[in-house]
Amino acid sequence: MDTRGGRLSLVRGGAAQEFTVTLRNGNSADHRHLLVAFQMEVLVGEPGDRPGSGPGFLLERFDATSGAWRPAELRVANDTRPLSLYAGGGPLAREAVRVERYRLRATAGGPTGSTPVVVSFVDTDTDREAAAHVLLGHSTG
Repeated sequence: MDTRGGRLSLVRGGAAQEFTVTLRNGNSADHRHLLVAFQMEVLVGEPGDRPGSGPGFLLERFDATSGAWRPAELRVANDTRPLSLYAGGGPLAREAVRVERYRLRATAGGPTGSTPVVVSFVDTDTDREAAAHVLLGHSTG
């Protein structure tokens, strides 16, 4: 994971902040469908904050082929999604490296607070994590 300052500090209705995820397969096997999955818990604001309304966040992935940003799934929930429910992902050959660009924006009506974004690496062919998940620090004000 790489982002300016090592974390995301968002402002409701403000600009998106970019970050990259680098996948390195030093494994002994190719991955046919390796998915980068994002989840964060529901934000609980500080005393006196107004609760949010609307979707809260917009996550996008940069599509290098078209040169455009495309919507990506950010699950906001306080439970774990079973790995068998994930689908998709792209190939990552043995010893290969892939860098994916993302950006996250807090919508104007979204919540405030702080919770890390959990980034998981799911092999959707085997319904297993291909590597340990990592945490991206995040706060929205």
